[in-house]
Amino acid sequence: MGYAHQEFKMSLRQACVLFHMSTSVYYYQAKRKDDREIIEQLSNLAELYKTWGFWMMFKRLRKLHYMWNHKRVYRVYTSMRLNLRNKRKKRLPARVQAPLLCPIGPNITWSLDFMHDTLANGKTIRTLNVIDDFSREA
Repeated sequence: MGYAHQEFKMSLRQACVLFHMSTSVYYYQAKRKDDREIIEQLSNLAELYKTWGFWMMFKRLRKLHYMWNHKRVYRVYTSMRLNLRNKRKKRLPARVQAPLLCPIGPNITWSLDFMHDTLANGKTIRTLNVIDDFSREA
């Protein structure tokens, strides 16, 4: 707009018509609402509940009958740097893989296992199998 207005000596109205734009769009300036009350409420909640994230605080504000848009509250929340850091998962220590011990004789170690099967008539059977590890006998 400004380029066409200055370089080609056009009026602003003619430039707006040329670019298929309303003059009100050219003159529009956004008016930001005051966020002091949101900042105050979020800082109070952050002091009381240090482990709460954004959505917990937002739901609490809704219960307190503050009907602000969640995008507006999130913008203020991030500008206050209240974001909780992502916690890393604790790594389990590496497991030492020892080979299974082989029994040296019968009746030393036993293994048990649940198994199930379906009969021809549709009935299911569950069994508990107990096996000697040395002789493989039940």
